[in-house]
Amino acid sequence: MGARNPAQATESLVETNMKNFAQNDFARNFALASLFLSLIVPNPALAAPPVSRSLALVGGTVITATGEPPLTDATVLIENGRIKSVGSRASLAIPSGSEVVDVRGKFITPGLIDTNVHLVLMTVPEFFVKYEGHFEEIAIESAQIGLKYGFTTMMDTWGPLEPLLKARDRLNRGEVIGSRVLIGGNIVGIGGPFSPYMLEGAPLHGLDFRYGGWVQPALQKRINDLWEANMGPRLLALTPSELADAMRQYLAKGVDFVKVAVSAHGIQPVEPLMFSVKQLRAMREEVKKAGRPFLTHTFTLESLRLAVEIDSDLLQHPNVMDPEPETPGQIAARDALITQIKAKNIYCALMLIPSKEQFKILQNWKAEEHPDDPYINQIMLNRRAGATPEIYQKRVAALRPWLDAKVPFTLATDAGIEVSELGPVVWGRLGRYEFERMEALQDAGASTIEILMAATRRGAEAYGLGHDLGTVEAGKIADLLVLDADPLQDIHNFRKINMVLKDGHVIDRKSLPTVHAVDFYDPEAPWPF
Repeated sequence: MGARNPAQATESLVETNMKNFAQNDFARNFALASLFLSLIVPNPALAAPPVSRSLALVGGTVITATGEPPLTDATVLIENGRIKSVGSRASLAIPSGSEVVDVRGKFITPGLIDTNVHLVLMTVPEFFVKYEGHFEEIAIESAQIGLKYGFTTMMDTWGPLEPLLKARDRLNRGEVIGSRVLIGGNIVGIGGPFSPYMLEGAPLHGLDFRYGGWVQPALQKRINDLWEANMGPRLLALTPSELADAMRQYLAKGVDFVKVAVSAHGIQPVEPLMFSVKQLRAMREEVKKAGRPFLTHTFTLESLRLAVEIDSDLLQHPNVMDPEPETPGQIAARDALITQIKAKNIYCALMLIPSKEQFKILQNWKAEEHPDDPYINQIMLNRRAGATPEIYQKRVAALRPWLDAKVPFTLATDAGIEVSELGPVVWGRLGRYEFERMEALQDAGASTIEILMAATRRGAEAYGLGHDLGTVEAGKIADLLVLDADPLQDIHNFRKINMVLKDGHVIDRKSLPTVHAVDFYDPEAPWPF
């Protein structure tokens, strides 16, 4: 990158990314179209400012995430933001003038990747009232918090498209530092935050998810329009050809991927199906022509069947179903779908991973021990009834078929921001929830190497970025973590970050965030505080 001008560097990255994406079965038929489009609209996800420096990480244990055993007493040579070579310390000569960092006794992994976050979202209406007009800055602050805690790449799967794209582009131009972010905008087909798909359907007196119908209608409409970006519920009435036209227009706005609602969100008692198979195929066709990943949102067994039938690239929360499969026929249908998913090698962003530690805290919670935290007390006491040992075991049992089948799962959290002045919500706090999710997977029986692969290599592959990200190999972008302890021994060790590198630069973690649009709750505070 450093030897070429930025436009050439960006174009080359896009070309290699699209070639890699085309190698997968789901994109082969559209590789040429993807390449043509990439020459017109460079992929912003990999556009990083060129650097010209050499760095050597010397003496550490490298966990490559390729499936190969860890390489001890190794050297990682970095040049112009990419990994030049990886090998034993004895076998690699360090170029003259390189900056040398001694990492003996430490562990080098790829930078972490979260395949489902929300950089600009809270589950209370006051957030949208107070911070309308500040979403771009909030997104950047969120990206900085993610990077501080080792997440060098994050995919925002539902949010306000225009400010998110502006934030992404500022990050990619190097105007501000932060995680590499990919933006999908709206979940195609659903309404915005104040629609029945979200806060309009929330409980009137909800503690952590609150009704928003009281907000002034004009403000509700502005926020909904910003989120929907002309890809909301009106699409349900379009013909397949009209949907294809709408999707082409949406792709032209510069989204990095598309996520389509196969089932609804927030509609009770059971989420209805949204689109017909013909409608889904029409949208999928346009997305694949553009060389972008096609994601699906499902909450029922039948919606998952449709998502598998149309060969989605990444299934978001496919294991989350309400109601859960209970009858022998439903369980058999679920297991058959899992078998198909494995056979088709469809990536799965698994969620609803029960946390053994959080279940224990809920069960032992005593309000009198927290007299200064009345709102957290309300939330915790309200949730305690659903946190019995029996429910924990039931959730683990529902997760095990996916893990046992070895579906290619990614780390996905739904993590978002928690603004301190709006009070606690105790959902998934960005910068903390990712570690909690990995630890919960370990407690549920997933191996540490499977979790590491989910949080690195598979996240990159699921979004067509495997040629450039996700492993520690020559030629890859130098997004790396240096840890003080071995994550393969205990996944909790991912919290022991010594150093974060993005694009070959060592990040000053203590300085982050540099953008202070809102005051976040501390990601390092113990859950639920």
